[in-house]
Amino acid sequence: MKTAALSACHWYVEVLQIKTEELQLFRGDTVVLRGRKCRQTVCIVLTDETCGHERIRMNRVTRNNLRVRLGDVISIHACPDIKYGKRIHVLPIDDTIEGLTGNLFDVFLKPYFLEAYRPIHKGDIFLVRGSMRAVEFKVVETEPSPHCIVAPDTVIYCEGEPIKREDEEESLNDIGYDDIGGCRKQLAQIKEMVELPLRHPGLFKAIGVKPPRGILLYGPAGTGKTLVARAVANETGAFFFLINGPEIMSKLAGESESNLRKAFEEAQKNAPAIIFIDELDAIAPKREKVNNREQQKNACLLYTVLFDREIDIGIPDLTGRLEIMQIHTKNMKLAGDIDLERIAKETHGHVGADLAALCSEAALQAIRKKMILIDLEDESIDADLLNSLAVTMDDFQYPVEYPDKFLKFGMTPSRGVLFYGPPGCGKTLLAKAIANECQANFISIKGPEMLTMWFGESEANVRDVFDKARQAAPCILFFDELDSIAKSRGGGGGDGSGAADRVINQILTEMDGMSDKKNVFIIGATNRPDIIDSAILRPGRLDQLIYIPLPDKPSRTAILNANLRKSPVARDVDLDYLSDITDGFSGADLTEICQRACKMAIREAIEAEIKAELPEIRKDHFEEAMRFARRSVSDSDIRKYEMFAQTLQQSRGFGNFRYTYESSPLLLVPGLEVRGQALGQKGQASTERKAMTISISDKISSNS
Repeated sequence: MKTAALSACHWYVEVLQIKTEELQLFRGDTVVLRGRKCRQTVCIVLTDETCGHERIRMNRVTRNNLRVRLGDVISIHACPDIKYGKRIHVLPIDDTIEGLTGNLFDVFLKPYFLEAYRPIHKGDIFLVRGSMRAVEFKVVETEPSPHCIVAPDTVIYCEGEPIKREDEEESLNDIGYDDIGGCRKQLAQIKEMVELPLRHPGLFKAIGVKPPRGILLYGPAGTGKTLVARAVANETGAFFFLINGPEIMSKLAGESESNLRKAFEEAQKNAPAIIFIDELDAIAPKREKVNNREQQKNACLLYTVLFDREIDIGIPDLTGRLEIMQIHTKNMKLAGDIDLERIAKETHGHVGADLAALCSEAALQAIRKKMILIDLEDESIDADLLNSLAVTMDDFQYPVEYPDKFLKFGMTPSRGVLFYGPPGCGKTLLAKAIANECQANFISIKGPEMLTMWFGESEANVRDVFDKARQAAPCILFFDELDSIAKSRGGGGGDGSGAADRVINQILTEMDGMSDKKNVFIIGATNRPDIIDSAILRPGRLDQLIYIPLPDKPSRTAILNANLRKSPVARDVDLDYLSDITDGFSGADLTEICQRACKMAIREAIEAEIKAELPEIRKDHFEEAMRFARRSVSDSDIRKYEMFAQTLQQSRGFGNFRYTYESSPLLLVPGLEVRGQALGQKGQASTERKAMTISISDKISSNS
């Protein structure tokens, strides 16, 4: 039956009289309703001849308990064996009792349950009105379980900490089949091979064959393999046990096998269960890539014994891309002139994660228009040193300080960014500046510090760092010299044990497992973006790529002023001229010039034994310092970085995607290239005919 709205109490549902006869029900009977994600509730059925055919009317609270919307299909079943409850445990939702005083039981629960015999189901939320307020309660436990009827002699227990709203909303947003697009054919195969053995194991026994024991999902990054596994577990109601491949590995002999054995034993205790092994290649690589017979045997057993079916989760076609766009925009406030089908046609070759990033970027553009009126603190040491903070303010400060704005647009904020560019241009300093401006905790990690000679210890170090970041949230986790621990996998490099690959797998696992409730932002910095593993840079991980170039003249002047702001500088020193003749110098090079001039002034003062007056840094000191000055970044290096930035723009852009309308002109230029901008100056695109320019990759283009 399809759901329809009902304004009456949520304990009741209404259907046609003929439907009750078909189901062999009477008016006032208790029924079990089954919705999405294996959710159930119990209600009392009533009849109403105005109810449509194949329709069932229910209250909004009941629809939320079943995780369904108006028009969704549910099933209805008789429940003749429901019993009176001996004891129930209910707790209020925290934000509905703010400011309330008095006893919740006497004011709300006692009058409510005295009015009638009410059926309840474990896990349901119900609404109680009283004292000019409406309070929501959740059924934590029932005896008997999972449902019963609350009678006058039922003991109602309501002691305990209130349930947090965000925890409840997170459970409401569990992934289901309807939240996955672009792989309907694969989902049908998976449902056939997973749901049938879990729900009807007798079918396979009757025909004398063993049911499928495992499925291997493979395909490009970002196509939704992990999402599919979680959806299957939520829809079937099975126990879901997640195994992250790198976490299984241990430096102690035999401990890896023990960890894997414990995982399977835990799943067996909670059967029916689904075991999902993410990053499987960490524990079962190809046999030709391992260097001992035991590892070859393990890989062979895993692939041939555990996984007797293989399903390719490939790149979605036009229909799949449209489904994905509709799913990601269902909670967004879209203008009436947005044509999702047109966008789907223009995004050929993009996977689900890419399209999710597109939606997030569009929401971010809308947020930028609202945030421009907000005054940010300007009394910060880094504001004088690096004007480029203005370029990245919306990338970092808004997600950390205004996460509620993102949620109102139906999107989650970005979780990571990669700074790349020549050495000495302030990538590390910029990361510290962002943490200072956002008033967030800052954890800095040097890439080489994560690597050790002991088996499994490098992966453990990665886990510990991410655990500390979650505990310190809101937190910015900064990986300096990321290229040292995130080189492209499978490249050999003389590491026979594959430690580098396992570290990357662990980092990917931690990034994917970062909860939305834990406000942790990841920043990576590298001088070698060309050797970083591509999986690190896919949407949903370090999906914002920002090129930090050499400073231009205004930026060099600002850097010189910042370095000398506490130093006594003579009036004959012309910093503008100094910035003119230091074209091609990095921020670190300019700092070295200032420090060398300062040292010369100090040495001269010591030799002359000047005590009466404070010595100044004169013009001749800077002239002497310039004799030893040198550029740390050559012209050939700059060309390499600019070529990489241009290539990266083209690979992550969306081609010549232009999207205009007569009534409300909207111009989407994801591949827009804005060159020659100063460090700290935001590239501006032309907005002719009142067109608003939205650049899906403007974080790259405005900095390159």
